[in-house]
Amino acid sequence: MKSKTLLALVLIIAQWQAHAQQMFTTEIKGHGKPMILIHGLYCSAEVWKETVEHYQKQYECHILTLAGFGGNTPKLSDHFLETVKDDVVTYARKLQRPVLVGHSMGAFISLWAAASAPGVFKKVVAVDGVAFLPELFMPGSTPETAKPMAISAKSRMENQTPAQIEEGQKQYLPTMITSAERIDQVAKIASKADANTQAEVLYEMYTIDLRKTIAAIDCPVLLMGAWIAYKQYGATHESTTKAYEAQLAEVKNHTVEINDTAKHFIFYDDPTWFYEKMDGFLK
Repeated sequence: MKSKTLLALVLIIAQWQAHAQQMFTTEIKGHGKPMILIHGLYCSAEVWKETVEHYQKQYECHILTLAGFGGNTPKLSDHFLETVKDDVVTYARKLQRPVLVGHSMGAFISLWAAASAPGVFKKVVAVDGVAFLPELFMPGSTPETAKPMAISAKSRMENQTPAQIEEGQKQYLPTMITSAERIDQVAKIASKADANTQAEVLYEMYTIDLRKTIAAIDCPVLLMGAWIAYKQYGATHESTTKAYEAQLAEVKNHTVEINDTAKHFIFYDDPTWFYEKMDGFLK
């Protein structure tokens, strides 16, 4: 009887591991309370290197790289982000109330996961990632009005070669990162990403609105934002704060912190501020 019970347990664990690994691979570093980190578009676990070094003495860091990112085999579908979100929740249920940290796309997934699984996560840190992206640059947007732009962007991004992705990122990343060295680093990471997966992800982020969904989040949320890269287009600290507060309006326990010098990759551009705000929130 005991052997049958043990066998059943082994099979359940094996099935969970196979499922959890379907949409991402995981590196585990450090010791302590669990923390899950999810990267952004075109990126991989590599972008969290310094963040993990900062937290690995206090946290057991589970650093994810999604399918179709960082050289991982693509697992493309018409509901890619929802499938990833479901797998993150499945993975997190095996941990003891992990902190969930996401950058950009990873923040979008993190907010969705926390909304889908009350009681599972201890806290959420969203690094310059929001519940409905189009609203930030096209106020009044809906998934329907954003769809033509989503289709156009997806068409441009599909079927690019690694060289085309890297060159395109080198042209685009200066709006997101200040350091030339970091731009080259992230562009190189991007060249390992599957073009069609990136295209699908951006399409989904333009056409999925989570602003009402995240009302179900029952843990504290910190959203860190940046605006300086868009100063020439009229962005200010005040306008950005208002826009980001609106994104989290439905979340009962939330904090918005806006950086005045960093671009989109806040943890690269202003790590001192980034760790100060995140440390304070986690404590």
